[in-house]
Amino acid sequence: MNLVENEQKFLQFYDQNITKIYRYIYFRVGSQEVAQDLASEAFLKAWQYLKDGNSIGNLSAMIYQICRNLISDYFRKNPNLPIPLDDVAESHISESQTGMEEKTEKNLKLDQIMVCLRLIREEYQEIIIWYYVDDFEVNEIAQILGKSEGAVRVSLSRALKALKEVLEG
Repeated sequence: MNLVENEQKFLQFYDQNITKIYRYIYFRVGSQEVAQDLASEAFLKAWQYLKDGNSIGNLSAMIYQICRNLISDYFRKNPNLPIPLDDVAESHISESQTGMEEKTEKNLKLDQIMVCLRLIREEYQEIIIWYYVDDFEVNEIAQILGKSEGAVRVSLSRALKALKEVLEG
C-alpha cells in the first residue's frame, strides 16, 4: 500500500476515532487542554510510524497503547496534579437535559464517580472507560491490552467491584 492510500485510510480512521481517543484521555487526565494535546500527539506518533514504512495490524490497539504510554509519561512528569472536577462535570453532561435538579444530580454523581475512578487501579480505570464510556467490546479491549477475552472479563468484573467498594466506602 502506498503512502497516499495509507494517508487516506489514516485520515478516515482519525475522523472515526478522535472523539473516543480524546474522551478516553480526558477521563484519565481530567483536563481538556492536556487531552487535546495528548490525543494529537498519539495520532501524530502513529502516523509517523506508518510514514516510516511500518505496517500496523490493529491501528486502534496501537493508538490506545500510545495513549496509555503518553498518559503514564504525563503523570510521571506531573505527579501531584489535582483533578478539575468542575471542568469534568460541566463538559460531559449533555446540554439538552432539562431540569436544574436533574442536571445538578448528574453533576454530583459524575463528580463522585470521577473521584472514585481515580482511586482504583489504573488498569481498572481504563477498562471501565473503554467498556462503559467508549462502548468497546471485550475483544477490542483484549486487543488493546494484549490479553485474552477471559482475562478482560475478569478484570472488568474486578474493576466494577473495586469502583463499587470505593463509591460505597
